[in-house]
Amino acid sequence: MPMAPGWDIYLDIDGVCVDFIGPALALVNLEADTLLTRWARDFPGDFYPEALLGIPRQDFFLEIDRHGADFWRGLPAYPWFNALHQGLGVYGEVLFLTAPTGYPDCLAGKYQWLCDRFGQGFDNCIFTSHKARLAHPRAILIDDSDANIQQFRDRGGQGLVFPQLWNSAGACADPVRVVLQAVAKIVDRHA
Repeated sequence: MPMAPGWDIYLDIDGVCVDFIGPALALVNLEADTLLTRWARDFPGDFYPEALLGIPRQDFFLEIDRHGADFWRGLPAYPWFNALHQGLGVYGEVLFLTAPTGYPDCLAGKYQWLCDRFGQGFDNCIFTSHKARLAHPRAILIDDSDANIQQFRDRGGQGLVFPQLWNSAGACADPVRVVLQAVAKIVDRHA
């Protein structure tokens, strides 16, 4: 399909491009495989099941932030990352849109993660907790947070929930296919 001029495709990083939850759980001494199985079974669609994790969200992120930029820089890309990024590029300009935790090391680590993959000085990225402010009719946000997607849609953008066990889309075997098909439908509808 030819690229539709003028489309901005905003791609979240954590939970979409990189495995944040596995390494984060390990940092707080939680066994990821067992916990993710219970999460999928007992708390599907819950973005942060405190009853399961046993640690308040604020404390969870405080512990992560104590590990500095290297934690964020070292997050492993999901196996589908390259296919997702390249596939989205067919439909418009892909910009990484990610929310920092509020600690400077988070920002630095996320930026360095991008530079490690795309070269120093990479600038197709925006760091903000206010993703919805970038919404417009020819903007598509792909994010694993139902709340971020709803806010983006409420402000006039197009939003796709990236399939994960902690959101309304639920985990799936081929999230790239699901997302690319949905993006194609959005672009076709607005052609």
